[in-house]
Amino acid sequence: MSRICARFALTALAAALLALVWWGWQRGDLALMQLGMSIC
Repeated sequence: MSRICARFALTALAAALLALVWWGWQRGDLALMQLGMSIC
């Protein structure tokens, strides 16, 4: 059960990160992407 929860959490996190990058790209805010890269 915990394995399914972990996979769901990982998928949700990846989707949120992708949405954040897409939103920043749409706004033309490269600083947001640089912030995301620094977090990684």
